Amino acid sequence: MATRRSTRGQNLPTREEVDDKQDAPTKAVVGKKEKPKGPAGKTTGKKATTVKGRASKSQPQSSLIAPKVMKSALPVPPEVLSMILDNLKDPATIGKLGRTNKNFYALMMPRLYHRIAVAAMFHAHIPKLIRTLEPHLSIAQKKQLKKEGKYKGQQERYPTGLDQKAKPICAGYVRQLVVGVANPGKRHKYIVDRYVEEAFKNMVNLEVVETRVVTKSISQSIASFASLKALSLFIDGSEPEDIEPLAQMKNLKHLHLEGRGYCSTSTKNNAIQSMLLNSRSTLQSLALAMGPFSHSFLSDWEKNSKASSEKNGEGISEQGHGFSALKSLTLSSISIDEDFIREFQKAVDFTGLRELDLTNFHDLDNLLYPHLTSVATAYQGTKDTPLSLRSLSLHMSKYRYQIRSQEENAIFNAKCRFISSFDTLTTLKLRNYGEYPSNTIANPGLTDPLLQAILKHKNLKTLKISYIGQTSGLEIPYLGAKTVGAIVDGLPLLREFGFAPDEAQMESISQALLRASNLQSITCFPHATWGAADAGANIISSILLACLSNPNLASPPTNGSFIWEDHYKLKRVSVEYKTWDVASAFGKRAKKELRPENMQAEGADGARREVWYRRITDLQRIHVGFDPEFEWADKVDREMQ
Repeated sequence: MATRRSTRGQNLPTREEVDDKQDAPTKAVVGKKEKPKGPAGKTTGKKATTVKGRASKSQPQSSLIAPKVMKSALPVPPEVLSMILDNLKDPATIGKLGRTNKNFYALMMPRLYHRIAVAAMFHAHIPKLIRTLEPHLSIAQKKQLKKEGKYKGQQERYPTGLDQKAKPICAGYVRQLVVGVANPGKRHKYIVDRYVEEAFKNMVNLEVVETRVVTKSISQSIASFASLKALSLFIDGSEPEDIEPLAQMKNLKHLHLEGRGYCSTSTKNNAIQSMLLNSRSTLQSLALAMGPFSHSFLSDWEKNSKASSEKNGEGISEQGHGFSALKSLTLSSISIDEDFIREFQKAVDFTGLRELDLTNFHDLDNLLYPHLTSVATAYQGTKDTPLSLRSLSLHMSKYRYQIRSQEENAIFNAKCRFISSFDTLTTLKLRNYGEYPSNTIANPGLTDPLLQAILKHKNLKTLKISYIGQTSGLEIPYLGAKTVGAIVDGLPLLREFGFAPDEAQMESISQALLRASNLQSITCFPHATWGAADAGANIISSILLACLSNPNLASPPTNGSFIWEDHYKLKRVSVEYKTWDVASAFGKRAKKELRPENMQAEGADGARREVWYRRITDLQRIHVGFDPEFEWADKVDREMQ
């Protein structure tokens, strides 16, 4: 195996300002202008293969570029150069540009290493994880890890004459670290954990951390980060002592904790609650998916909140709620009882939330939704300003094997009353609504209470009634043309609409969709024939033919052609497993893009109308744990910019 010369330059001793300040690399090279030497050019040729894939598409918003760096880089104003660099997303391109000269190196390397993502679900993935993390380790760390286990991807030889304990400069550039599934088996999990632990020790400037690997060492490193703003932890299988160091963390803005298998019955040294108490005045988004047997994160909230305030000299908001800055709340797999409701009311200001996601509660006494309904109703009647809530996501299915039919109906009706208790939503997502046993009843469609609750939100722009798929022994309540028509007529601002269509009424449904003048995206899933060889073809054909043959369309000018965008805003049709873009014409076909197909129909005026549609490839890729998902990291990244 040839020596990887590309990492040698990264082991040089670093200056203090590089680790502590984001703009340090720029300051370090402003005063010097040197032409790149010949030998360095040879080394850069190999480096392209080592940095590829280490950075994701997330790039930092560029600050003002130093005049000297800008002058030597490109003869354009700093603002223009920043805009140009912000549009460079390909890691290979960023790496090549960064190796042209020292000034571009100072500009591009922080962008290249802005986000690091690793995972190792299988043994074959370990070498890539090692190659990704090793450039951020000191020589001493590399040697020690090699003693603990020899694997492919490890550096074979090391340069002499350098400080063995010096941290690489690139470790100080990393602002976001995502560690996906990293469990390649009991025998090899140890070395994966050790590499992640050592990398955390060097990446001291991290602002966003999402990790599925949580050990005591990692928790200690995370707790020491002064710049950390967003933290996402998957603590399934972790012991309470593994996350105990996190109890000292303060002033987080975004926190996501998932641990349905995590169990802690101790009422003392509750690290999760300590994190919440220490960040209660700064948290903007909170997502908790904990197991029903874990210690409640709100236990004795008022008592502990007062104790924490006295200890730190902090107060609570004027409204008396603990989370004074909270705008987004996601709760899943939480046990609900009267104590929880009482503490929840004191901790969370429901009327100030903009996003709310509620999933899979253990609420057999039906306490949460009536409480939220009463709060919303009382607020609407006493305040001139509407509720702040704009986005709501609810899991509509019930625990079929745990509660009786009467209790199922009570919980469902409570959800409907909650949705109809206010009218401020712009986004509504209803997951797994109304599945029923096969061969028992006729298709019930959308119940009238739920339909009326939906129609109360006149400003809805996104409505998704979604399902993971069809479950054996259960049927989907498909929506007919009458229901679809009522929805599009009652929601004039609707842009995205997802539902399960009754294929027997697909032509009538397509005609009803014509009345949605602002519709940009339609998703029809699931549908009865989704397993057929040409599945989905009848869906898009029906929708496009209805649009082309619409008798209400204005006739094109003499000798003029039909332009789709002049009449419709619809750009995308999807059946989840297949998605098509729709347009009058497509540009030059890029690599791996499929050829577009066209559809023609004759209008009421006898003119021929044509539209093109092209299937998008690899939109729904199979996820096997190798590449981490970035949904949460991307969301908080946007909110922090």
